[in-house]
Amino acid sequence: MGLIPITTIAASVLAIFGFVLSLCVSLGRIKAGKAEGDIAKFPYGDGGNLLLQKRMRAFGNFMEYVPMCLIMLGLIEYNGHTSIAMWLAIFFVLGRVSHALGMLTNPRFPLPRMVGMSATYLTLLIPAFILLFR
Repeated sequence: MGLIPITTIAASVLAIFGFVLSLCVSLGRIKAGKAEGDIAKFPYGDGGNLLLQKRMRAFGNFMEYVPMCLIMLGLIEYNGHTSIAMWLAIFFVLGRVSHALGMLTNPRFPLPRMVGMSATYLTLLIPAFILLFR
């Protein structure tokens, strides 16, 4: 599979999930446009549509954090910390799913978002500290 199989699997799973989030945005744009009588009305922005805003931010947040976290996973795995990389990868993927679901569902129940962001922050910081101080 290559030098960093854990990161490769995590990146593949996250790419599929990112595609799903992107598709949700695209379908949300079409749905919002249909409601306004023109399916092409929202090629940019959200037009004040709350559901489209949620979908856009869930995807945006995903895209803001996934690349750097994958780089950190790859670096820690490449440097021989495969056990840590495996657990962080599992935690990170589940955290990203949890965060997206939290963004797309009930904003008054922040636990899924909190779990997701905690996993994300740990996936950034744990490898950084290990790589710097070991």
